[in-house]
Amino acid sequence: MYQTTPNAILLTADGCIVPINLPETAQDRQTVMRSVIRCSTYDCVALTSNLDMWLDDEGLYRHPVNPLATTLARRFGFDWQDYHGPVLITGGADQEGTTLPLHEDRFATLLTSLQSL
Repeated sequence: MYQTTPNAILLTADGCIVPINLPETAQDRQTVMRSVIRCSTYDCVALTSNLDMWLDDEGLYRHPVNPLATTLARRFGFDWQDYHGPVLITGGADQEGTTLPLHEDRFATLLTSLQSL
């Protein structure tokens, strides 16, 4: 089952900002994450304890630079590389390591911030 309101944000390499509804179960969530990022293996950049950026583990070789994701990462101090391909922004992980969706208030704030970049 899916959430009724968007709880993640997809940043495409061509600059689109796409609200995403992640499924409630962890296994289904991982399937959707791989699908929207267009990869079989992904990596996580923990921007903060409550904000993760997911990207194709082989994106450097398969996708163009994602200027919006790179700018966002730099705002959080990750300025040593460019990020490639589609990127999914979610909440942090829980104590078991399960990816959490963005809380509704965090989603709205982040969406507004991204639209101004």
